[in-house]
Amino acid sequence: MNNRRKAQSKIFAFIALAGFFGSASGVFANEADDLQAEIQNKQAEISSINKKLDDYKKKIAEYSKKSASLEGDLAMLENEQAMTELDVAATQTQIDSTQLELQGLGNEVDDANAKLNKEKGMLANLIFALHKQDVSGEQLQLIAGAKNIDDVFRAAADLETVNGDLKKTLSVTQVTKGNLENSMAKQKTKLEDLQKLEGDLSVQVDALEGRRVAKTLLVKETEGSEAQYKVLMSELRQEQQAITARINALQQKAQDQIANSDEPDANPSAITWPLHGRITTLFHDPTYPFRHLFAHSGLDIATPQGTPVAAAAPGVVAWARTGSDYGNYIMIIHANGLATLYAHLSRFDVSQDDYVSRGQIIGLSGGRPGTQGAGLSTGSHLHFEVRKAGIPDDPMKYLSGD
Repeated sequence: MNNRRKAQSKIFAFIALAGFFGSASGVFANEADDLQAEIQNKQAEISSINKKLDDYKKKIAEYSKKSASLEGDLAMLENEQAMTELDVAATQTQIDSTQLELQGLGNEVDDANAKLNKEKGMLANLIFALHKQDVSGEQLQLIAGAKNIDDVFRAAADLETVNGDLKKTLSVTQVTKGNLENSMAKQKTKLEDLQKLEGDLSVQVDALEGRRVAKTLLVKETEGSEAQYKVLMSELRQEQQAITARINALQQKAQDQIANSDEPDANPSAITWPLHGRITTLFHDPTYPFRHLFAHSGLDIATPQGTPVAAAAPGVVAWARTGSDYGNYIMIIHANGLATLYAHLSRFDVSQDDYVSRGQIIGLSGGRPGTQGAGLSTGSHLHFEVRKAGIPDDPMKYLSGD
């Protein structure tokens, strides 16, 4: 027994010297301090940017309250562009900060893994040394061949006698294992945060380009003249009034055609998505670049130029024409006083008075500035409207299905 106690004392002296009982390896200590300093600098940058953003938001709010004018709209777009540039910078800085945090968490995981592997080996040796006289051959084989720390714990739990020092050793190793799992969970969360930030950055960069194009288009359409700005505003309002009147005039005729169709639809007034894509502008969106000229009357769905556009419900094509705002656009009249409009198309695949079934391809999307039929558009997308009794309504109230 004395010999066994002497052997045990030597083992624990060795373990203590090796820093087994809960001491950190310190491998990444200096690097962790450096990373933390960099992260604090990044957060300070973001705080500074946010203060500047508040100033631009106040300026934009002031311009939004003023009467519509070319000068006011251009000034508002310039401030929105500057604000979006700051948004991009803030998001990029947050991405940098999150990447630094991920690097630090990765170091913690590596450190904890190394410590856990070291402790696993030392724990197995300790169990063997303390209980080599009492442990069965089967238990020795399990300890020696353990593939992970849980196997070692199970082997230790199977021993009939485990003294206080061994229990303490097991507890320390379990804490190390728990810390590793916690660091890995944090790392996963930070990675998800990073992926979201990268998605936000993509949206902000698109919005920035949209505002740059909006300024250019506004100057081009008005030739830089306040008088021409008023003319453009008048033309756009007349176009909207003409659409409303035309829809109401055609509604009953279209309703009869739908009712007498050879291809009846179970729910002819249900509206389904004309295509899939990211919604960039909502109905009556307060951030719409041309909101002083007219309220945004539908949804903008970002999609590559030339994407097939499907009829959102069975109906009759009221017209397929080109306008100042919408560029190439199609109006379809449906049952129950509903109509849908598809704007900025690069190609028409239907003609006036055609009957279309739900999901039928009616044309191709467009909207790329400078291309035929783009109209007043800042980028490739489909502008989609739902109208009730000729009046634009929020499409999200009607959309259903895939």
